[in-house]
Amino acid sequence: MWCWLFGWQAANTLNSTETTELPHFSSPHLVNRFALVENLDFLYYLRHGRPSFAYATFLVQQLSSCSWPCRVSNPPSVASAAVCFCELLGVCSLKLRVDVRHLDSILLSNIVIDQTQQQKKSLMSVVEKEKDPRLSSREEFLHLSRSDNCVVCVCVCIRSSYEAAQEWALPVQFCQLHSLKLSSVYPAHCAQDGQFIHFLLFVQLHNFPPQQVRSLVALFGPALQAHLSLAFQDLQVYSQRRSCGSEEQLQSLSTEATPGSPEEHPRELFQVLLQSQEEASPCRYLLQEALLQRCPTLAVLAACQQGVELLPCLCVWVLTSVDDITVGEATSHLVEAPQHHEWTLHDLSIIWRTLLGRGCIRPLLRGFELFQRDCPLVLVLRMFELCCDYRNFSEAKAKLLDFQRMLIALRNGSPVPSGGLPLQWVESQASVLLLTMLQHCSSQYDLHRLLQLLADVDKLLKSNGPDFRKLSQFSQLLQGSEVSVSPRLLQCTSPSVQQEEFQAAVDALQARGRYSQAREVALLAGLSVHRLLLSQSKTQWRRLETRVSFWRKCQEQLKADSTDPESASQFFLSQAEADDSAAAEAQTELLDVQERCLLLGLAAHWLSQLSPAPVDQLESLEKKLWVSRVRRHILTVAMEKESVFNLPPPAATPEMNTYEGLMKEFSFSNISALNTERCLSLDGLPAPSEEQEELGVTSGLSPEERRVLAALIGQLLDDGSIHEASRVCRYFSLHHPDMRVVLRCRGLASGELILCLCLSDPAPSLSSLSSFIMLPGPEDEVAVQLQNLVDQCRHGSNYCKQVLSLYQLSKELQSSFSQICGEEPRSVLEMLLLSDQPERFRKAQAFIRAQGLSADTVAELVSSAVVQALLASTQELQPAEKQVFRPSEGRDSLIQLIKLCDDPNLVGVKLLENLNAVPLRDLSCIVESLIVAHDCFSLTCNMEGIVRVLQAARHLSHTYLAPGEHYSLLVSPAHSPTRQKRLKTALLDYIKRCLPADSEKHNMVALCFSMRREIGENHEMAARTQLKIIESQAWVVNPELKSSLVKVLALLKDAAESFSKDSCVRQASRCVRTAKLVALQLHFLNQGSDLRVINLRPAELLNTVVTLPRCYQVFVVSEAYSYSPDWAEILYQKVILKGDFTYLEEFKHHRPLTSSLFEDIFKKLDGAPSSITPNVKRLLTHCDDVYSRYRLAYQQNLYDVTKTMLQDAKTSNYLNDRLAS
Repeated sequence: MWCWLFGWQAANTLNSTETTELPHFSSPHLVNRFALVENLDFLYYLRHGRPSFAYATFLVQQLSSCSWPCRVSNPPSVASAAVCFCELLGVCSLKLRVDVRHLDSILLSNIVIDQTQQQKKSLMSVVEKEKDPRLSSREEFLHLSRSDNCVVCVCVCIRSSYEAAQEWALPVQFCQLHSLKLSSVYPAHCAQDGQFIHFLLFVQLHNFPPQQVRSLVALFGPALQAHLSLAFQDLQVYSQRRSCGSEEQLQSLSTEATPGSPEEHPRELFQVLLQSQEEASPCRYLLQEALLQRCPTLAVLAACQQGVELLPCLCVWVLTSVDDITVGEATSHLVEAPQHHEWTLHDLSIIWRTLLGRGCIRPLLRGFELFQRDCPLVLVLRMFELCCDYRNFSEAKAKLLDFQRMLIALRNGSPVPSGGLPLQWVESQASVLLLTMLQHCSSQYDLHRLLQLLADVDKLLKSNGPDFRKLSQFSQLLQGSEVSVSPRLLQCTSPSVQQEEFQAAVDALQARGRYSQAREVALLAGLSVHRLLLSQSKTQWRRLETRVSFWRKCQEQLKADSTDPESASQFFLSQAEADDSAAAEAQTELLDVQERCLLLGLAAHWLSQLSPAPVDQLESLEKKLWVSRVRRHILTVAMEKESVFNLPPPAATPEMNTYEGLMKEFSFSNISALNTERCLSLDGLPAPSEEQEELGVTSGLSPEERRVLAALIGQLLDDGSIHEASRVCRYFSLHHPDMRVVLRCRGLASGELILCLCLSDPAPSLSSLSSFIMLPGPEDEVAVQLQNLVDQCRHGSNYCKQVLSLYQLSKELQSSFSQICGEEPRSVLEMLLLSDQPERFRKAQAFIRAQGLSADTVAELVSSAVVQALLASTQELQPAEKQVFRPSEGRDSLIQLIKLCDDPNLVGVKLLENLNAVPLRDLSCIVESLIVAHDCFSLTCNMEGIVRVLQAARHLSHTYLAPGEHYSLLVSPAHSPTRQKRLKTALLDYIKRCLPADSEKHNMVALCFSMRREIGENHEMAARTQLKIIESQAWVVNPELKSSLVKVLALLKDAAESFSKDSCVRQASRCVRTAKLVALQLHFLNQGSDLRVINLRPAELLNTVVTLPRCYQVFVVSEAYSYSPDWAEILYQKVILKGDFTYLEEFKHHRPLTSSLFEDIFKKLDGAPSSITPNVKRLLTHCDDVYSRYRLAYQQNLYDVTKTMLQDAKTSNYLNDRLAS
């Protein structure tokens, strides 16, 4: 010891010479000899709470292996040092902190105090084993942590409460960090207690595996188990473990992950939201995820971040709310991917234009309402939606006014909302929207309405867009003109282009003859109107209506000035010959030709007023007219061949055609000086072409012109203009066969031609005239010859028929043909009606049709005749001459006279008009005239006319008849047949009401009045009353029943006979059907059967018809009850079950056996006895459809039948083809 302490002194004799160093505890030789050596590693310093020394020692020792940095966790400094040490190393300390906290919670539990020492030893051994990462140690540690729920029970009393969930979070987190099966104690408690909300929150928060969740759901009750299973069917659970190197996982509660599935999946919304909070820029992360996952909700969540700009959120929200094609178009200008782009106003402008161009207005509207709700663009977007989607222009107008007010307020310095868009940008995009609306209008009507809406926005927006007010006025001017607004005007074009489009619209209006609109458009656009006025004058003269109106005014002025006829004629003639050269265009030449025809007619009209009329000049003018008419027809045909649209549109009615009206008014046919008897003679009529060539006669017309002229002459003959047609043929030496036939017909009827000169056919045909002319007698050879000429004539046949009719009428009236022809058709008709011909009304009807008399002319004649006859009869004077209407002939004669007019209403109207000419002293005539007028209106059920008659009768009664006590005239209307019928009906109703049981008196009165229908109704009612009496009694077969049925049968027979006499077919048929049913009932009673067929209810019909033995009896019953029997059921019962094929034969006489009927019968064979098989086979032989017979036999396993059919030469080929197909 002494050496140790003082060996360093030189005077010390004990000092060793080997050492010169002062002894200390670290001397190597001393350490080697006497010290207990221990290496102080980083764990030593960690135990002493010295993390920096531990860190330095760990680096010196090159990070020697160590898993658990501490063995004892009691001192807080040790745990803190371990955590700091891990963080210094860059290792996640979560696992260490969880383990330490888990150890502390177990060691500090008060419930297991008595087991503390034992568990502490066990825990220490587990900690030691952690150096060897075997699963058994960690499982043992987890087992110790459970300890029958002792840890949790210390802190809480309710095992499935929210507080218990917080305590159980630590064990679950321990299991997650050590890759153990998650502790299911708390979820099991929740399931057992029915706390499904806590259960769902816990398994979602800690990301329980799907399989474990499904096993835990089974612990719930049946109801909650079913609901949770359904809720988890398609639910995805996202497990994101960022700590300690774990990776993201995606699992589904409904299906397990399949191998080969994509690595990237859509992320759950809440997971993305939670992840964003760990990012440096949560808003940017959310916007990126929104674009990647196409989730607009993430953009809304991004906008909820503090201090975020709303512009990127708006852009991303809109892009995620539209389809991929629209997104691609809106982001085509981007260099990088959209999720990495910094969004600006330029990007929003492109998105705005793209969506507006594609009509995607609602994403824009919703986006601005979410992110820029105070922006004025929300109002114009709403206006766009109201106009284009809902067509609600009134509401759109209100939105536009709100937009204007907001814009003006912002310009005047109103504060801009925070995060709002620049005002200049807003105005620019509003202009883009309005232009897009205009360019996307589907119709001119919508464009016009929209321009009216935007008329006040022209000076509001600071842009280079179109002038909306000007365009609105322009659209208003174009309404109804078939000229549309040019799309170029709806764009931002230069003023020169706009002027070009306005000029094009003016030209289009001018081409359509709308000069007033064209002038207004030119003034609106600032265009010159001088050229328009010149063009209007020139174009107006190119219209036929303009020229016709001008020459008509000239005619009226000359007539008003009493101009000399010759001067007026020369004026029109000079105008007609002013421009006789051919026009350059066919349409213009046609117009000139039409004008020339009108001027020639006017010149002839004035010339005919000279006395005497210059016939030669008139004929010369007429010839010129027909040359022009031929030319007009040729031009019209040529233009129609070129294009049917070149022709002017025809007038709606002939009265509206002013030109044709003037041509008809000033026609040469109206000039009496030209209509001479020479025109109706065959003398001078051109001969056939061969004879004309021999005589050297020429017409001066080309072959085409001669063909056209022949067609026009045919039209004249069809119209009855015989004089004019004859003159035209003579002017141009044209032979027309029908012209010669017409003149021969007239010459023969007038006696100017000898009978032998006319052609004759051996067998005359009278069928074509039998409807309106009298048949000639066998001795009248002239009539037969005239009929032959009628059959030969193509054009002018109506005139020939009129000649034939007049000829036969002259024979009937014993007058000459010339005299009859000289009279007016109305006079001739009156002569015929005044005659004593037995069939004068039928002959008069034939004459009216043959001569084509108008209904108004006939009505005037009939009404005048009726009034004259009534005046003569009421004055009780003997007429000096015969009357057309003879009251003594009765009502039938009057009705035939009225029906001569095609419209009897006209006769009634004329009678009411003629009442003013009847003096008031002849009240009887007025009353009878009203009665006749009432009959006229009753024939056509003209209620308005009947009301007029009744009003006139009331006025007459109250004003004249009642005050004058003309009672006989007051009741005279009741004497008409219609009113007599009403009196008879009233009498029968009185008898029914007062004497209901006296049917005999009722029948006697009805028989006296020949009211057979009422008799039939009485008989039928009596029969049905008797049937009701039988129904009310018990069904007992006795003599009284038979006698009652015999009485019913007699009544029904009498009723059917009475109905048939009054042509009441439906009622008669009903009585006959009921009578057959009663007769059938009597038949059964006489046979001793008590089967009832009368008074059956609907539910009893089927059983009854099945019971009937004969087929005809079924038809009787079904007709009586209007019942459609189930023939399949009836035949099944009769033929299949009972084998009554006689019934089937009887049925075939009444109804065919169709394939559908056989199918319905065979459907009833299910469950039928096997004994019916022979009947089934026999029934199949009656099926004419071979394939249906084979199919039904096959379905019933009748293979012998099918085999026979396949072997039969008559059916085998057909069946093989059908079966093969």
